[in-house]
Amino acid sequence: MIDKFEKALLADGKSVLTIQAYGNDIRQFKDWLKNSLGFESESITETDVREYRQYLNLQKKLKPTSINRKLKSVVAYQKYLVREGICKEEIQLKKVLLKHTVDLDRDIKIVEKQVMYRLKRTIESENNKRDMAIYHLLFGTGIRCSELVAIEIDDIYLTGRNGKNNYSYVLIRNGKGGKSRKVNLNAAAVTAIKEYLEVRPQHSSNRLLIGQRGPLSRLAINKILDKYSRKAQLEERVNPHSARHSFCSQLIKSGVDPKTVALLSGHSSVDTIYRFYVSSSAEDKQRAVDGLQV
Repeated sequence: MIDKFEKALLADGKSVLTIQAYGNDIRQFKDWLKNSLGFESESITETDVREYRQYLNLQKKLKPTSINRKLKSVVAYQKYLVREGICKEEIQLKKVLLKHTVDLDRDIKIVEKQVMYRLKRTIESENNKRDMAIYHLLFGTGIRCSELVAIEIDDIYLTGRNGKNNYSYVLIRNGKGGKSRKVNLNAAAVTAIKEYLEVRPQHSSNRLLIGQRGPLSRLAINKILDKYSRKAQLEERVNPHSARHSFCSQLIKSGVDPKTVALLSGHSSVDTIYRFYVSSSAEDKQRAVDGLQV
């Protein structure tokens, strides 16, 4: 039934990555349920989900956001089973989510300006035009890693910025939830992309970022950032997700309104921006107490 559910998600326009995440969560739940019951059962009850929540919280000790994500996958699958006539009554998501813990899990990891400088300087010292373009696209646009590797040459619009509304931008054709958006490019990103395009290897693929074995994958992007993080002797490895958090956080702290940040970053709602970026980060809170004189 899980395979049929995945096909239904695909028909609804869900991305491959989203479907994989749903499938992994549901299969983990099914394994737990089989071990708990001692036999396989297609039916899923509210009690099953509540017990699974307790297992994830107390035994697996997962973060609240991870627990709730897994529960949402299971409940979505259970609702599909109701439509298929396997389960009788839909489970209400709000009744099974882990409550009163969201605030404890809200801290985000951002890349401090000094760390960004060291990372950028290390890439520049290698004179790798492609990797400089990667740096500026991640930190200058806040795009997701999956969106970065999917960019094609035709998605890049570079202008001389002669007119008032003549802006350079990158078109994200298939963002999270299958949504498309335009993300403006600053001058540094435009320069980095132009310089890379001048030396980009000829390839049958129209993907922007090309490596020795063809278009770069998400794994390749992470390996590239990991390599430069080590060369820059950073205490923590920089990754695309922390670059995205840094982009949103910097915009909020510089006074950009949350709606604009949500549109640029492709977040589903302004509420998400308020929850994660308008509130203080762990570093902000530590600096606040460090400055106390008691």
